[in-house]
Amino acid sequence: MSSQEESVLIDIAQLRVGLYISLDLGWMDHPFITNAFKISDEGQIQTLKRLGLKQIRYYPAKSSATPLERTKPAAPANQEAESPQESTAQPTAEEQAALEAKRLRVERLRQHRQSVLKCEKMLMESVNTIKYINQTLFSQPKECVASAAALINKMADSLLTEKDVAIYAMNDKVAGEDVYHHSLNVSVLAMLLAKEMTMHREEILLVGMGSLFHDIGKTKIPENLLRKTQPLTKPEQNFLAQHPIYGEEIGRGLGLAPGVIDIIRHHHETMDGSGYPDRLAGEAISRPTRLVAVVNTFDNLCNPVNPLNALTPYEAISSMFAKQRHLFDAEILKSFIHTMGVYPPGTVVRLSNEMWAIVTSVNTNKPLKPTVVVYDASIPKEEALLIDLEHEPALSISKTLRPAQLPPEIFDYLSPRRRITYYFDEASPSPNPM
Repeated sequence: MSSQEESVLIDIAQLRVGLYISLDLGWMDHPFITNAFKISDEGQIQTLKRLGLKQIRYYPAKSSATPLERTKPAAPANQEAESPQESTAQPTAEEQAALEAKRLRVERLRQHRQSVLKCEKMLMESVNTIKYINQTLFSQPKECVASAAALINKMADSLLTEKDVAIYAMNDKVAGEDVYHHSLNVSVLAMLLAKEMTMHREEILLVGMGSLFHDIGKTKIPENLLRKTQPLTKPEQNFLAQHPIYGEEIGRGLGLAPGVIDIIRHHHETMDGSGYPDRLAGEAISRPTRLVAVVNTFDNLCNPVNPLNALTPYEAISSMFAKQRHLFDAEILKSFIHTMGVYPPGTVVRLSNEMWAIVTSVNTNKPLKPTVVVYDASIPKEEALLIDLEHEPALSISKTLRPAQLPPEIFDYLSPRRRITYYFDEASPSPNPM
């Protein structure tokens, strides 16, 4: 809870539907999803009474009702709630099922954290490979291309082995420097999208290699221009727009496959012919290139040179569909939105129970039901509650927010990423907790 939200201790007999309450109990000591929630039915009141509590903390400002009358005066807001008494009431079958569901959530949390650690390890290995590629691009071209091919083949092996794949938002510190971050991000998401569009292995490898090298021409652009945060002048824009042509020249010198070179030269072409450098349109742009163009645009919107101009993943998806869809292949854009979900990993959200959360992963086969980490001041940040919305029909996402809209203590707890980086792993098994 925010430190600015005042609470009052009330007797258990004063509970009624509409009160927003907080339980001064350990998360595993009660059957509810979270420690704080608004009472929605009489069944919840009966469950609360069976916990053995004499008093419960309630928040007037977040409630849609007032407590029932009582004879004794209410306890001060800063007083601790009385410890629960030993209850003789046996939990109902529904409450026992809810507690079992919690045990399953704990197991899913353990699996989720293992997957995140695995992704972090794979991401670091990939970043180190890309650093090597950048360092040996001109001095050891054959070794550079061989390292890139090995990385993309390894990623393809992982993708094609797993039936269900989850996309994870990764920690900023793991992602590394921006120059390595963008090409890897585009490769990861483009290969995921290619898989979801049932492209065969050779096309997925082509998309991966093309994504990894798509901005190779920027090695001929001065660093100060690439990192300029102010609007570019017209001559600067024209110079930067030459990078696909420079990239094609470098790609040919490296002996890259024709399909990879096509992606390098044409990843800024658009379906309406307004792109560059050749103003190609529609089917004149190869399908792999059209795919990379979608992912490249998304990553540039989320991770621009000037972080102040960054869109959230949700805003980027929405903008591409609402304002830019004429630029993209309609089928590919639709598949990309389905793959990433309406609320991509890294999106800050408010849940229907008014709790703050951040989307941490999306199962590509269940994109409308992401997994979120929830802010709960009663739970340490390192043990933050993880909720798979697929298994919580009573919970939904009510709105999205920009990280700057979060109260400071919630921002620190959820730690939204400054730059959005993705990696993938096998989707964790999700047995139905009920």
